[in-house]
Parts: sequence; structure tokens; C-alpha cells
Amino acid sequence: MNEKEFWKILDKLDWNNEGDDDLVLKPVIKYLSKLKDEEIFAFHEIMSKLLFNIDGKAWAKDIYKDFSNYSDDDFLYTRCVAIVNGEKYYNSIKNRKKKLNQDLEFESILYVPEEAWNLKHKDDLNEYEYIPKYNYESRSNIDLW
Repeated sequence: MNEKEFWKILDKLDWNNEGDDDLVLKPVIKYLSKLKDEEIFAFHEIMSKLLFNIDGKAWAKDIYKDFSNYSDDDFLYTRCVAIVNGEKYYNSIKNRKKKLNQDLEFESILYVPEEAWNLKHKDDLNEYEYIPKYNYESRSNIDLW
């Protein structure tokens, strides 16, 4: 899987169900669950790298002017919005043509690879053992902080 395929898969998000993250994500999870494990892991890897690439002080400062109300978790969940809104939106955030919106979050996208793997294997989510190379947790991209 490459980034182009990653974005095509995210085009399957069902925004007719906006407000119910599970239903929005369902077509993506179902699609991924039919792929080989390596493809699910590749999806996870690409998602992690994309989030890692916008984990930096410049993006955080757009949201948290003085960092008095900064939250690592909230910053991560806000960065997730850049992913679920597609490649064009993501690139506008990455290239700093648009700013992240503190009032939006989409934490649920983080669990898509595990849920797809679980659906495929009919197994407990705790059994999913893939760890991506890029850590998407806030402040992990030391070079950008």
C-alpha cells in the first residue's frame, strides 16, 4: 500500500453518518478487514507517519496560543481531523495554508487498523500486535518541537 491507496481508502468514509464515528468509519474498517494483514499494517504505518509529520510546535501554536490549556491528547485528536478530511485538506494543514481547528477532533480513526484486523480475525483487539515505526503521540516528533 502507498499513500495514494491510503487516501482512496479514506474516501470510503461515510459522512452521511457524521456525528456517529463508528458508522462513519464502518466502510473503511470493513474494506481493510478484507485485505492481507500486511496491508492493514501498511495503512497503520501511513496513518502514523502522516500524524507524525504534523506533530510540531508550529501546528500546536495555531491552536494553543500560550499553551496554558495545551493537552497532548487533544492535540493528537485534532491532528486526526486533518487525516479524515482527505489528502487535499491534510496537505493544506501540513503546508500551513490552513490551521487546525481546536473545536474538532476524530480520535476514532486511530483504532481503525486494530478494528479491521479484529474483524478479519474475529479476535480480541488486545491481540493486535503491530507497532508502527512512527509514533503519532503528541510531542513524539522531536525535530518539530
